[in-house]
Amino acid sequence: LKKNALAITLGIAAGVAASLATVFALAALFRLDFSLFTTLLPKSITTAIGMDVSAELGGYPSLTGAAIILTGNICADGACRVFRITSPIAQGVAIGTAAHAVGTSRALEMGEIQGAMSSLSLIVTGLLTVVLAAPVASLYGI
Repeated sequence: LKKNALAITLGIAAGVAASLATVFALAALFRLDFSLFTTLLPKSITTAIGMDVSAELGGYPSLTGAAIILTGNICADGACRVFRITSPIAQGVAIGTAAHAVGTSRALEMGEIQGAMSSLSLIVTGLLTVVLAAPVASLYGI
């Protein structure tokens, strides 16, 4: 962890920023109402946290749960192959940041390092998203 702390931290931060920015941009592009925007905003964190974030921001928690599961299944199966990520640490960070618990179970099958990095990334991504979701949501209506 010490040796790769900066890369891990930057990887998780970039993943959270990309997730929030993508939802923001697509919601603006498709002119989604605020409740649909806040429903999709926590799509890259674990279901238990994401549904609560969605409810707190005025979204639809059950739809958030479906979006989270769908995101996890899509990201877990192909992200490392599509982007040719071969480093076990990078694989774990990518999967944990984008695919949360669904992906972390797959990362554990890939290897011990991937599983550990995915677990760490899942937790940090959830915390960062909880902190950043409300400020990002407040920008949507502007």
